Amino acid sequence: MPRHLCTTARSAAYTALLLALTVLLSLLAPMGTAQAKTRATTAATADTENCPSFPLSAFGEAAPEGNTLTLPAEGTACYTFTVEKPGMHRLVQSGGNEVRITVHDGEEQVECYDPYWGDGWCRLERTGEFTLRLANRWDPSTVTFALTPLATDEGCTAQVPTDWASPPFVARAAGPTAVQCARLDAKPGERYTDDVTTTRYGDGTSWITDETGARICPPFNEDDSDGCVLPGDGPYRVLTNVSASEGGFPAEYALKVRRTSDPVGCARVPLNTYNSAPTTVTPVTGCKTFTAPHAGPYEVYGVDSSRTKLTVYDRAGKTVCAPWNGCELPAAGDYTVRTDDATLILDRSSTAGCESAGLGLHRSTFASAGEIDCVQLPLPAGARLAALTPLSGPEPRPDLTLFDARGAYVCGSGGLSDGTCALTGTAPFRLQVSTDDADPATGPYAIALHRTDAASGCQALPAGDFTEQSASARITTGGGVFSQCLSIPADAHSAAEILQLKAAPGTMSTAQFSVLDKSGKQVCFVYSSLHTWTACDLAPGVAHTVLVTGRDTTATYSLTRRDVTATAKGCTPNPATKVGGPSSGGPTGTPGEVRCRQVTTADTKDTLHINVRDALGTANIVSFGADGTALCQSNQACAVTGSTRYQVLVTVPSRLKAAPDHRFDAVRIATATGPAEGCVRVPNVSYGYGPVTGTLDEARSTFCAVLPTAYRDRFDMEISDTTGAEETAVPSLYDASLGNGCIRFIPSGYECYVDEPYTKEVTPSTLILSLPETAPKTSYKAKAVCSVFRCGTEQFSIGTVSPETGATGGKVTVKVTGTALHEEDVVRLYANGRQIEAKTTAVSADRRTLTAVLDLTGVPTGTWSLSVITHNGVQYLRNPFTVTAARLTSTKPPVISGAAKVGAKLTAGTGSWSVAPSSYAYQWKADGTAIAGVTAATYTVPAKLLGKKITVTVTARRSGHPDGQSTSAAVTVAKGDAPKATAKPVISGKVKVGAKLTAGKGTWAPKPSSYTYRWKADGKAIAGATGATYTVPAKLLGKKVTVTVTAVLTGHTSGSATSAAVKVAKGDAPKATAKPVISGKVKVGAKLTAGKGKWTPAPTSYSYQWYANGKAIAKATGSKLTLKAAQRGKKITVKVTAHRTGHTSGASTSTATKAVAR
Repeated sequence: MPRHLCTTARSAAYTALLLALTVLLSLLAPMGTAQAKTRATTAATADTENCPSFPLSAFGEAAPEGNTLTLPAEGTACYTFTVEKPGMHRLVQSGGNEVRITVHDGEEQVECYDPYWGDGWCRLERTGEFTLRLANRWDPSTVTFALTPLATDEGCTAQVPTDWASPPFVARAAGPTAVQCARLDAKPGERYTDDVTTTRYGDGTSWITDETGARICPPFNEDDSDGCVLPGDGPYRVLTNVSASEGGFPAEYALKVRRTSDPVGCARVPLNTYNSAPTTVTPVTGCKTFTAPHAGPYEVYGVDSSRTKLTVYDRAGKTVCAPWNGCELPAAGDYTVRTDDATLILDRSSTAGCESAGLGLHRSTFASAGEIDCVQLPLPAGARLAALTPLSGPEPRPDLTLFDARGAYVCGSGGLSDGTCALTGTAPFRLQVSTDDADPATGPYAIALHRTDAASGCQALPAGDFTEQSASARITTGGGVFSQCLSIPADAHSAAEILQLKAAPGTMSTAQFSVLDKSGKQVCFVYSSLHTWTACDLAPGVAHTVLVTGRDTTATYSLTRRDVTATAKGCTPNPATKVGGPSSGGPTGTPGEVRCRQVTTADTKDTLHINVRDALGTANIVSFGADGTALCQSNQACAVTGSTRYQVLVTVPSRLKAAPDHRFDAVRIATATGPAEGCVRVPNVSYGYGPVTGTLDEARSTFCAVLPTAYRDRFDMEISDTTGAEETAVPSLYDASLGNGCIRFIPSGYECYVDEPYTKEVTPSTLILSLPETAPKTSYKAKAVCSVFRCGTEQFSIGTVSPETGATGGKVTVKVTGTALHEEDVVRLYANGRQIEAKTTAVSADRRTLTAVLDLTGVPTGTWSLSVITHNGVQYLRNPFTVTAARLTSTKPPVISGAAKVGAKLTAGTGSWSVAPSSYAYQWKADGTAIAGVTAATYTVPAKLLGKKITVTVTARRSGHPDGQSTSAAVTVAKGDAPKATAKPVISGKVKVGAKLTAGKGTWAPKPSSYTYRWKADGKAIAGATGATYTVPAKLLGKKVTVTVTAVLTGHTSGSATSAAVKVAKGDAPKATAKPVISGKVKVGAKLTAGKGKWTPAPTSYSYQWYANGKAIAKATGSKLTLKAAQRGKKITVKVTAHRTGHTSGASTSTATKAVAR
């Protein structure tokens, strides 16, 4: 009967049918009937009565014909097989990568997995029947399988050779599942390697085993040696499996098994000398033995078209040297390498073949492919060496390594090419010269040797500057010259300089340079280029050496060095500006040219924003502090601090195009005391900052904001131009380290981040918006959106919600307090399944107050639950909210009636209301401030409110409703009415010159608080006469005098009244208090003089009349009288009349003299 397969497809219908039949049969079966008889084959198990059997494969056999099958998606199959001898069995599967094959002993799955070698290693511990199951996990798949017993030598007859002179063992594999066996004549403890290769492209494995068939060799040796040290006591075999072959099956393969301990068949090769050809052995053998005369460092290579480092083994087959390490042989004796190629074996401590050379140019030739040359140097230990080779040129190109006299490694090509190779170890030192070039592998080469710690004979490199006339050095190559040394004098350089190498027009080959101090330590260098520069820190008072290396081809270069400290020359002065200040600018120069701007500021603790912009966006900046420290170098803005003078270099890389000119920003954004003037202080960045809008142009080139950020904040920058322009403002974000954390991603835009060490505290950062790279103006709208959960250091919290009540029918503004509040946070009321959501109208800049409006139109009165729902869905329950009855609403405001003036009574109207109030209350206010105690419907205005604006707030009350309030329009208090005279003022006193007149006040209503006076003569005011009394002067004689009294009352206009006029009469005559006295001799011819006498009040003039015996003397009216003969014998008197303006005159007569004598 033909064999058949039992396969199942796991359709839902089929599985359901099987389960139903199982349940039905279990119900029909009598008690005690074995359930196994009614068990159905399912995806998990298969009835072995329905599984066909297959034979096991012997060594060399392909899989049986029936062991190839195609399984549908999620299909399964099963087989049975019989084990005749317990032991290791190899289960090999070909194809069907998604098919899983398992072996089962009854219901128990047999472990067929080795932790080192993977699946397919089944140790079957008993004889009898086993089950093999296949399960396909995915698409339909075809699989072939075979199971081969390994613990047998049946079919294992061939003997595999193990000596190195024998060819490999060649055989054919019947199929991809076949396991082939060959006998191995070996002893325990010997070391062997095995390798299988297919004649056509393919894949195979081999392993050494004993009678068990298992892999007895570990996957790797603990000492990292290769090969297998045979364990146990044998006999040994080698098993192979060829799993794939490009030409199909049967497939030819070669099995190579070699003994590596005390190997047989190896060729003996000698040690090589320097400058000699590799050793070739005929016939070719894969094993070669050499003798090391002593322990120490050796170079061991296989040479074909190039050299390859070889693994070196001792006589026991253990690895002594691996290719990736240097070869340090532990002792004298024989060693083995495994290669078919020629060998090059050098004793690094030997000088055999080594040439001596002095400093300068050394020329030699690679005579043989793969050879290694040696140059012995005349330098002592402690010296430093540069060994330079042309940067490029015809092959072969030399590779250099330096060793000391004992063969110890000193330097490689890197240290030698940059001049920093320190000669450590034992002299003399040897330079090993080799090449990896193969086309050609032979030919001449040249090496330039310089001592760099004691350089001499080098051309001086002059000091340059940033002017167009800067000094420089000229360097040429060609004609056998490819390198040159220059010297920077000890007393002619600053602490920091830039060195610029520039190829002359027409020069197409590149060059490089390295700068070294007096000890040979490299301080700076550049890679090979046509046009480049670098910054160098130069030790004060120390000479430096510059090594320039190019090609041995005709070329010319200039090398220029320039000071970049505060003493730099040729820099354009550029004082830092304040935020919002103008930019500066200037010509950019040609690509590769370096322009310098010296930016100055007042304090070393100032922080400056530095930026360069040009129409092509190719200009870069490099900023140096006053001491020459490089502070930033980039194609974007940067921030600097720590100096008062910065040398900022503006340059365009030589490979790019340069715009004719550039704009330059140097803006002070912080000082020692904090953010600079003009920087906006942002109170909170929990969710970002902005939007902010404004305009930037060359007169106002920056915007600045200081953000209270946390140590790892991230922001997406949303920036647009409000006019629709494509070019937008460019952000920079500086954290405490002053790194610019803004990166532009295309097309999404800028992302800005803070990158500081962890801290719970605020780490402020400064956001700068600058003009676009290629536009002179932008009208910006910018917003920083926090792209992490929350930015800044504030944690989210909800505090209070107020007020807790609101009247139905209107809108209530509620305020939420807290921290890190968001515009999308929502206030909600809940009651009886109804929900009311407030509309958020504002969040304060510090995000500690949120304002929202509740619309209570149509909302029933009562108590509502109140919650704040955050923008990310977290609910915070707060105090209940009470909806009250509608507040009384004013439909027409109250009106103040009465004259709004001091002393007048004002009356408050009640206005009109939505519902008729049952009572009213009043509060009078002056300039918006309640007047204490003034709460009646009327109010008499006091003087102190003159000029103030009076309003009245009427509170309307009605039971069951909240009070309503309405305030009248304001009225301005004017002055009150003036006092009026009920009786005119009266002048008292004698109305004559010199008399004092007194003004009566008159009688007034209302009573004045004070009075003023104005005296008038004939209706005209008398200057200065403003008192209550007035003494009449002579000039008013005959005039009519009145007085006007003005009555003053605080807060009122003033009233006035004028008295009746009185006419001024002459004043009283002067009176003599002492009579006049006559002086002089009383005799004829003598002159008498009349004294005036004394008067009160003082006269203004006098007149005289002389008398003789009482009779007036004609014409004697002067104050003197000459006595004549007519007066002889008579007594003389004189009458003096005193005159005073405005007064009558007074007279007084003197006492008579004695009679006039002769």
